[in-house]
Amino acid sequence: MTESLKLRLIKNAGWLFGAEVISKLLAYGVIVILSRTLGPEGLGQYSFIFYYVGLLGIFSDLGVGYYFMREVARDRSKAEELLPDVLGLKIALALINFGIIVALTLQLPKPEWMKVLIVLAGAEAVLGWIAYVFVNMMYAHEVTKYEAIARTIERIWAFFIGGTVLYVCRSLSPFIITLLIGYVLRELLRIKWGKRFVREIRIHFEPQKWLSLLKKSYPFWFIGLFTLIYYRTDMVMLSLMRGDYETGIYRAAYTLIEVSLFVPNIVVPTTMPSMARLWQEDRKTLEILLKKSSRILSGLGVLGTIGYYVFARWGTILVFGEGFLASVPMLRILAFAVPFMFLNSLFGSFLNATGRELTFTKITGFTALLNVVLNYFLILNYGARGAAMATVVSQGIASVLSFRVGIKNGKYNGA
Repeated sequence: MTESLKLRLIKNAGWLFGAEVISKLLAYGVIVILSRTLGPEGLGQYSFIFYYVGLLGIFSDLGVGYYFMREVARDRSKAEELLPDVLGLKIALALINFGIIVALTLQLPKPEWMKVLIVLAGAEAVLGWIAYVFVNMMYAHEVTKYEAIARTIERIWAFFIGGTVLYVCRSLSPFIITLLIGYVLRELLRIKWGKRFVREIRIHFEPQKWLSLLKKSYPFWFIGLFTLIYYRTDMVMLSLMRGDYETGIYRAAYTLIEVSLFVPNIVVPTTMPSMARLWQEDRKTLEILLKKSSRILSGLGVLGTIGYYVFARWGTILVFGEGFLASVPMLRILAFAVPFMFLNSLFGSFLNATGRELTFTKITGFTALLNVVLNYFLILNYGARGAAMATVVSQGIASVLSFRVGIKNGKYNGA
């Protein structure tokens, strides 16, 4: 790799690393306060609300955001041309998606106060879906510091203000409302800083141009759809099939696993724009970048599995307390998914950046369907442990399929 590319990647990774470390520490602080204040049931209710809204966000993007990022990363002059139509389409989709959330939430077998919180979370998500266009813009320009700062500010708000509200009120409703205020602040900052990369913000509502965009972006939507199903299904199915307690126990284990995901969360956004550009300019350097990234991620993933398995009990007691000891078996099962999670993030980013999004769509579609089926039967028979087993199997199969696709196409020859 060239020296300038290395320096740029290191700089961007540094910003994301700092943000991820601070954000994760504060995020876990919030979960710890919530868990110790409201117990497994409170954690289960909290998890259901946000995972449910996330799962129903399937029509909020239709792949336009990722397509926009890739195209601008390849040619930055396209930002001015694409942004007005992308913003107009995103606004329309976000409002339609909010209507879907409201309609389906009214039918849920949940208490009324939970339904109100879900609708409020959905309303905030509208702003978030629109604001993420500006995050895509910043990533396309290979600038990560503004997103890092926005996320860090939101997490500071959640920990100090949200934690205080939770400690004083000892109720989920005011706590979630406080979190949503922090999310709104984050989205406004994203928009403010993202605007710096274009001369002016214009919004076009032209369905004819939207159709043209969707013809190019729909594979990314299917990827996003299948990814949402993949990562949100277990928590939602657990809540509906087994109740809030088991959802809370599983969420505690998954929360600890999520600590390690800061690694791919740094590597992938840092390397994806460079991959898209190098695919056009220098494929030999791209192959080197892919190999080095995969070696790092696979090595760290194996170390993560060992660490989680050995220290599962100690970590659970330290973070959540003895009331969550039932999470330990789930954590030890989920530990085996860590290397696969790391590599799947990289392989998916590589396939999308190099124009093989249809191939990745097929892989994510198959594994998402498999994940839903596995979750249904395994949760039915084993509860939260079954959800953990479904995650490991699905992640493993996704890695194998992505790896074989890479070898077959001659763009990846082993780590």
